[in-house]
Amino acid sequence: MKTLTNPRIYPEASNKNTWARRWFGCSSPVLFLYAALCVTLAMMAYLRPLPTFDRYMYAGAVASLRYSDPVTIHRIARAEFVAQPDPFQFENVATEPYFADVYNNADHYVQQLAFYRVKFGYIAIGYAMWCSGLPVLAGLRLVSAFCFAALGLVVLAWTHKAALSAILLLTPPVLDLGRFVTPDALSTVIIVSAMLLFTRKKYLPAVCLLVFSLLIRFDGFVFVLILLIWMVWQRRISFSLGAVFGALVVAESVLMNRIAAYYGWRVLMQHSFIKPEIEPAIHPVGISLAGYLHAIVGLRVIPYTFMTMFVLMAAIAWKRLPSKSALHHLLLVAGISILARLVIFPNVEDRYFAWAYLLAAVALIQTVHFPNLDSAEDASDRDL
Repeated sequence: MKTLTNPRIYPEASNKNTWARRWFGCSSPVLFLYAALCVTLAMMAYLRPLPTFDRYMYAGAVASLRYSDPVTIHRIARAEFVAQPDPFQFENVATEPYFADVYNNADHYVQQLAFYRVKFGYIAIGYAMWCSGLPVLAGLRLVSAFCFAALGLVVLAWTHKAALSAILLLTPPVLDLGRFVTPDALSTVIIVSAMLLFTRKKYLPAVCLLVFSLLIRFDGFVFVLILLIWMVWQRRISFSLGAVFGALVVAESVLMNRIAAYYGWRVLMQHSFIKPEIEPAIHPVGISLAGYLHAIVGLRVIPYTFMTMFVLMAAIAWKRLPSKSALHHLLLVAGISILARLVIFPNVEDRYFAWAYLLAAVALIQTVHFPNLDSAEDASDRDL
């Protein structure tokens, strides 16, 4: 006798696995094993964070929401920095005047915090966890680890392929998200969730999530604005609603810059690519045209990064996707926004583009396993 296993046709044949297959495309045992992998990787990320100097700055940014005295903020940040596992080996960079100065000079250290406090949503979450009793950096590490595990489940819900999703999680650009004490893991899981909702034709929730993501990293406003313009043009949302969201995006960016006492784009570029500014609040120096061109020249390293591999994946997927597919449009919007971001801020660190890498990989997986992608998207939309 033939076994009836298709839950769409014979729902009684797989009652225990219906919810797992509907949301994640796999059986409950497979989902359990996959979730266990996500949790295990997240725990490893929490216990072994990457030894970056940024977490020293984020600790001070969180403390600055409670205290205003530079000496107190500096003392708390140093204590947090030293107490964490695998602390940054400061002696490796102690000969660099900038690092030595911000490690030892409280006034100069506090002036650096505006570069980090501008990720206000992330800092506010860290502050809330600090108020709950967790050490500052332990709370921020927990945010990154938790978001990594959540990202794994979102990717599986998108691909419906547990093995391939696990491989994506193990790629260095994605795996490192859980180990960075930065807002990147939180920002990535929000953006990827929004793109998943977009492909399921849940346009309003998708836009709401994207607008919220700007509280975590406001530099994603380029992608959000371009996607809003496309949605209005394609009549996915009304012009008036698109204008409201567009105004909200601009208002968010302005408000966070004011709250953080941000120094502006030119000072950030000078600080990041030419010479670190020890006293940006007192003696701000903006980047010159020659300095900007020097920063742009740094993009020549792109062929040697993971970006090249994922760009090829995106190109293959885009060519194979139906022109009306939501993924086809998302890849185009993502490509334009990434080019714009590289012009505005020519940094090619993978953590800034992990959401786009996942989009490219998911799109390629979809073209291989779901040739009739429009029908597959419609079916998924009906299920959800």
